[in-house]
Amino acid sequence: MLSGPTPFDSTDAAQIARTKIRTVRISLQWYRVQPRPGAFHWTTDTMVGRLAAKGISVLPTLSGTPSWIADKTTTAPVANTAAKVGWQAFVTATVRRYGPGGTFWASGPTGGKSPFHTLCGCNAPPVPIKAWQIWNEPNLQHYFTPRPSPNAYGKLVKASRLAIQAVDSEAKVVLAGLSDNGESRNPGAAPFLKKLYHVPGIKSSFDAVAVHPYARNIRNLRAIMTRVRKVMKQRHDARTPLWVTEIGWGSGHPDRYGHNKGLRGQRKILQQSMKLFASKRKTWRVAHVYWFFWRDPPQSSSHNACSFCESAGLLKNDRRPKPAYKAYESLLERAR
Repeated sequence: MLSGPTPFDSTDAAQIARTKIRTVRISLQWYRVQPRPGAFHWTTDTMVGRLAAKGISVLPTLSGTPSWIADKTTTAPVANTAAKVGWQAFVTATVRRYGPGGTFWASGPTGGKSPFHTLCGCNAPPVPIKAWQIWNEPNLQHYFTPRPSPNAYGKLVKASRLAIQAVDSEAKVVLAGLSDNGESRNPGAAPFLKKLYHVPGIKSSFDAVAVHPYARNIRNLRAIMTRVRKVMKQRHDARTPLWVTEIGWGSGHPDRYGHNKGLRGQRKILQQSMKLFASKRKTWRVAHVYWFFWRDPPQSSSHNACSFCESAGLLKNDRRPKPAYKAYESLLERAR
């Protein structure tokens, strides 16, 4: 499950737990945590703590370069030594905060409550973060500037791996989700991944490949997954798991882009896609699938990141469940 533009509150966390969702992907942005050189401001404590209080683990997507490093938040921090060192310091601090034995979970030096237990007012066991996703959709100009570059992204992954494993040698590093719509004229994910494998030492720097298959239909979804898996096999990396860290369709009125399906259509394609993943789970080595989003953003927010983002949630913004939510809940029931 993906949090989306509407931050989770305690009500969301409780309902997510009741739905039996056990992992949620969130954005953890460097420029928010460290807007200026110096101290880190852990604004993410609230989100991580609310979910952990309900036993829900978090997959954070680390991204977002601050203005004191680059002009744009989407610029990868690999252009110079200062950028790389700053990024690695952020990654190191984040793992020390939220990883196993991290300061967010640990009691104070005099035996006082941990920041987690103080925040949640509970005695729930810690849910430390054990997997870290590096950036988001670096094969798109919108998210990786000055231009998508497998070589630059590879440098970022390798620098991140060193910082993460210096703190937690057991942590998993997940590649950024590569966006693809399944159209043959715009293959997206597979060519970028193929070039990424040419970066020296990259294959030992990650533990999972991730993809965002925003297909118009199930045929295109199958094509995306097949193409990505083919590249992994060609690069002798077939044993590495594949994570679908975003997938979704909107419940809005069907349009020319093909990603709004209407209320019933959203439910239908959710059922079809999850059935496909279940049938191909071993063949594709699918480890996780995260739906995009949990609930719709408020209408006043004008969230225009994509044609279907306004209605991609399983719930309406006021938490009224859509038909897709009922189908999703039923699928989780059967999977247990």
